[in-house]
Amino acid sequence: MTTIKKLRLYGFKSFAKLTELEFGNSFSTIIGPNGSGKSNLSDGICFVLGRLSAKSMRAEKASNLIYNGGKNNAPAKNAEVTIVFDNSKNEFPVQNKEVKITRIVKQNGQSTYKINDDTVTRQQILDLLAGSKIDPDGHNIIL
Repeated sequence: MTTIKKLRLYGFKSFAKLTELEFGNSFSTIIGPNGSGKSNLSDGICFVLGRLSAKSMRAEKASNLIYNGGKNNAPAKNAEVTIVFDNSKNEFPVQNKEVKITRIVKQNGQSTYKINDDTVTRQQILDLLAGSKIDPDGHNIIL
């Protein structure tokens, strides 16, 4: 089974500053009070995996996923989310021990996708994920 090693968010929804979460090999859980960003983490996972519907990530449009500055801060120029998968069991068809997928969205709503820092298309992301039985719109992600 494919496991997530790390999730990095920068300028995504409520995550103005670089935020990095590392997940263990067994059980990981995220807890916190209402409004602390727990749901934004799951939205970040859906976002980086290529989900297109901003509404399913609780936003009207893709540019609304970018940190807006709140009351006292400057808005972010873009939103970036990176997910790092463990590939030590070669569940992805690449030679690396880790697979890093990144998605960046700009103010105009245009997204850039990367696999291990190489710019690719969304379809290439979906094809890579499908090889490991991950569907960004599937039932392996329960919001």
